[in-house]
Amino acid sequence: MAQPKTAGWSGRGAPQEDPAQIWFAMLDLHHQETEFQIKVEGTHTLPYTTRVQSLDREKGLLFLKLLRPLPHELAREAPFVMLFTAEDQRFEAPTLFQGREGHLLYRFTLPALLVPSDRRRHKRYPFRPREKAYVVAQDGMVPGHGLSGPLVNLCLGGLAFRVDRVLRLDDHMRITPGLSFYERGKDLPSLGIRDLPGLPVFQCRGVLANAIERDGEIIVGVQFGELKEAELKELQGVLNLRDLKQRAAVSLGTEAPREATPRTAAPPGKPEPAGRMSPAGAVNPEALLRLGRRSTRVLLAMAAGPDREGICAALGEAGYLMVDQADSLDQALADLPTDRQAVMPILLIEGPTLAAPPSATLRTHRQSVGDWLDLPVAMISPRGQPLPPSGDPGLRTIPWPETGDAQWTAALDDLAGIL
Repeated sequence: MAQPKTAGWSGRGAPQEDPAQIWFAMLDLHHQETEFQIKVEGTHTLPYTTRVQSLDREKGLLFLKLLRPLPHELAREAPFVMLFTAEDQRFEAPTLFQGREGHLLYRFTLPALLVPSDRRRHKRYPFRPREKAYVVAQDGMVPGHGLSGPLVNLCLGGLAFRVDRVLRLDDHMRITPGLSFYERGKDLPSLGIRDLPGLPVFQCRGVLANAIERDGEIIVGVQFGELKEAELKELQGVLNLRDLKQRAAVSLGTEAPREATPRTAAPPGKPEPAGRMSPAGAVNPEALLRLGRRSTRVLLAMAAGPDREGICAALGEAGYLMVDQADSLDQALADLPTDRQAVMPILLIEGPTLAAPPSATLRTHRQSVGDWLDLPVAMISPRGQPLPPSGDPGLRTIPWPETGDAQWTAALDDLAGIL
């Protein structure tokens, strides 16, 4: 299968070519049902909004569900670029069109690399409170919430605004949610900007991209959904006026200084406040590692009780968030998918309390479903006690986790194939 060309990319930073990391990034897009954009490489056509419907690692294929159809005359192997955000890092990834699968469903190749890109592809124009431009948004939850506040900045790709008010739409009760309420990827099916220069109302849909707390205020970043050509022209007209005004002010030497946001330096030895974004094109070395952990399924076979709750808490602390639970090894094996294309989990079992040797049980199960089922399995030792080797090369032993246990996290990363 041909590979996309990688020369002339607008991305910045060293490309990431590790197949495991790329797979975890695609898994995350799939599990989170994240909407992102693809565009034909080397053209200025409007991008297509899409999401990952399914993956086939064996065939190296992505199945993407689009909001509008691709041209019927599009040739197979046509090069596309995926544009998406993972762990607050923006990436570009080359992919090749492979054909139509169903209604608005298309086949593409799994990317061969990820290229860190400039988060600020579009020039952002700041707006000051006295300009009265205002944002009103509605999330897709039931019964739903309304968010509103003054516009902070605007570009062709999205906006940022300060949240002044959050209302429950069923009873119009005002609430004060925490930062976790502004979850990345939350759909905003109704997004409006009021009182833009020359454009009283601009209406579209969007996705919550990020949120930070600054000096007691919540600033929310929103990525626009797919815009129609007429909407893009309206928005471009506003920004063109903005640009002309800024240039005129500079040429006359009367440009007002930007309103600086006061920032208090962190005390020595204290880390910077959470929520800061990576600089454009800079790769956070931990980003793909966290992404791999978040995208890995874990199946925990352990009797219900405080010990199982403790293991689940340790998995969450290590960054493994997709945890399924079973009361026994037999139940866990019965719950495993039999689809060869399914994403197989890590299987963690409580070794010392098993009624039968786990090696024999696993071997019988593998023989019944076929040798293709080669999922990573590990037994967890009792708290504070060593566990002898299992004697089975397909069954590892790992210690009971302690708080902040780096050895425990490293063992999980090794099982998942992240390291």
